[in-house]
Amino acid sequence: MNGGISAEGRHCVECGSTVFYARQRCQTCYGRWRRQQKREGGFTLVVIHGAPLEKLTERTEPGPNGCVLYTGCVTNRGYGQISVDGVQKLAHRAIYELTVGPIPDGMNLDHTCHNRDVTCMGGDDCVHRRCINVEHLEPVTGPENTRRGKGWAINGTKTHCPQGHPYDEENTYVFDGRRYCRTCNNSRTAAAKRARRGAA
Repeated sequence: MNGGISAEGRHCVECGSTVFYARQRCQTCYGRWRRQQKREGGFTLVVIHGAPLEKLTERTEPGPNGCVLYTGCVTNRGYGQISVDGVQKLAHRAIYELTVGPIPDGMNLDHTCHNRDVTCMGGDDCVHRRCINVEHLEPVTGPENTRRGKGWAINGTKTHCPQGHPYDEENTYVFDGRRYCRTCNNSRTAAAKRARRGAA
């Protein structure tokens, strides 16, 4: 499946797919359109300068239970994404920083609207991932964010990685809602370096 969001009643303007990526197109059609526009000199990348808050709020639509859903570009995990002064940021983090203040170091923003919606089981198609209503966003630690996730409820209760290393504060980092074992990651990195040295 192309990276993007599914929306009932809306379709890619080129192929009719209901999975969106950017500029009313699915990822495949957007890539083709962007390459053609570049060849013809008509493509301009949207980079926010000056008034990023207005640009963020312009790209929204009402969602369920008070959610404000971002309608711009989304990541393949379903989170809104925007370029602010040439730097790619997740839309919900960008609007939180602009309206509330800096996100504490090492903290994730939990979508509390997802936690309250008993009908949503999460995953990349979760509509709450596009929510940029700051009242629905709460800074929490990575492990706490993982524990709250319904889609990861079973994995969230695991105390060790598949190799037996503990999921504790020192050995665990969270990226994009998933837990990773630092020991395993360090081992893979070291093995890749050895392989590169051996191939040289």
